[in-house]
Amino acid sequence: MNSETPVQSTRYPRLMLTLTGIVTLGLLLIHWQAYYLNEQYGLDPAIAWLLTMLFGLLGILGWCLWAFISAKNWKLGLLIFAVPTIFFTLYYPNLGGDVAFRGFKPRFWSDAGDYVEPAVNSVPAIDLKTTAKSDFPQFMGPDRSGRIAETNLSDDWIDPPLELWKIDVGEGWSGFAIVNGFAITQEQRGDEECVTCYDINNGELKWINRAKRRHEDLAAMGKAGPRATPTIDQGRVYITSGTGVLDCLNGGTGELIWSADVPGLVGIEQLKSKNSMGLNYTTENSRLLWGRSGSPLIVDDLVIVPAGGADGDLESTCTLIAFDKQTGQEKWRGGNRMPSYGSPSVAVIGGKRQILFMAENCAVGHDIQTGKELWNFQRPGNSNSDANCSQVTVVDGDRLILSKGYSLGGELIQIQNDGEKWVANPIHKNPRVLKTKLTNPIVHDGHVYTLSDGYLECTEVDSFERRWKQRGRFGNGQIFLVGDKLLVHSETGTLHLVLATPQGYEELGTRKTIGGICWNTIAVSGNLILLRSEREAACFRLPEEPQ
Repeated sequence: MNSETPVQSTRYPRLMLTLTGIVTLGLLLIHWQAYYLNEQYGLDPAIAWLLTMLFGLLGILGWCLWAFISAKNWKLGLLIFAVPTIFFTLYYPNLGGDVAFRGFKPRFWSDAGDYVEPAVNSVPAIDLKTTAKSDFPQFMGPDRSGRIAETNLSDDWIDPPLELWKIDVGEGWSGFAIVNGFAITQEQRGDEECVTCYDINNGELKWINRAKRRHEDLAAMGKAGPRATPTIDQGRVYITSGTGVLDCLNGGTGELIWSADVPGLVGIEQLKSKNSMGLNYTTENSRLLWGRSGSPLIVDDLVIVPAGGADGDLESTCTLIAFDKQTGQEKWRGGNRMPSYGSPSVAVIGGKRQILFMAENCAVGHDIQTGKELWNFQRPGNSNSDANCSQVTVVDGDRLILSKGYSLGGELIQIQNDGEKWVANPIHKNPRVLKTKLTNPIVHDGHVYTLSDGYLECTEVDSFERRWKQRGRFGNGQIFLVGDKLLVHSETGTLHLVLATPQGYEELGTRKTIGGICWNTIAVSGNLILLRSEREAACFRLPEEPQ
């Protein structure tokens, strides 16, 4: 009997089975109650996924130790260790927002399928100088507010949006800018960062501009490729690369007119490396870990972009830098702060037209002519961890909304000008609402709508109290307001039509759209909507109300 005791202990590893069962049930409970934990305790959705990865790793190590020590079976222990090691050598987790698991990607080869770059025939230069009311020339729409009023969408999708075309695209998180029926975006195709122009009616590639550059971050959290949306102005296209280079292109042909290496101008070094597929890439040697995502802002004769500086070098650090939009000549530098991942915008605040921007750890207003910082308001954040990513959102002539995830939430502030002195004062602060990460708030009829920790919510501006919060598989997708209806594109590629009302969540229709992770912003031109992921792009015709 005594000789059989070790056999019994190896056959029934009760302690390991019990621990594995308890931890598995605990993780399932956390994921199941994610909405409740977020609502009651403000638990960031990323915590559940981080715990899952941590205990998954500990579980593998635990079973290996059990096999080697308790079972004294080195072959079993080696097998338990070797299988996941080989698998994770060949593949790595493809993580969405909040580090949510979205599948696996191969390390040493591309999983882009049968992507074949379409041929670009020699055609006359396209016309980006002619404009129309339906144009969408920059990030978040004509005025960067995330809303347009001209299109009257149907109240239901009995006949869902019609797919006009769908194409494979290169990696990256840029949205589309649209002028005169042509859509411009940015893509990563191997070791080339590309600006591409498509016909909005059929998806035909009209021109492509290529540059030998590629951005990746060392942790692979932000993934590869450009992330800023192009800006179209007077027939020219302005883009910020993932590595921070500002290019001005001829909108008719895609040819380069002038270029400025913004990180180089402020003394930031690019660290060069090579990934597992043999592609050369660079990562910025600064706290701006996840690449340059600030879309160029055109104001009068200037093009303005975030700048920053090398760590510890306050002398060369500047918040924003402005260039002559025709020649690329530097005109001014303003502020001394590191940027975040938002884009500058322009608005009349306190009676003065000024530039609004969310820097690394505060919101700021800058003078357009000189770049001088007019005011600032502290908002904790680090651009290599709990980063500020959302826009400064305008409510009216002196009130602004600031929003951020990582348990910080939303804040309503008021900007006042007393002679030469500008003051930013807090009005309301609520850590339970407006916990944005990759999405921007949208103001409509005294209420603000956004994706807050992946949940769609409506908050009253004056009281800063939530009116409703809708759970669902939105993730870190994007929203856009057309008239009184929200277009909500989930992180996993489902388009929702939602009535923008404080009375409660009212969904009017849904439509599956594209594959991949959909962090890219929405673009709307008339009744056409352009959607993108890091894998696909598509155009749909939205149902309208009869005229």
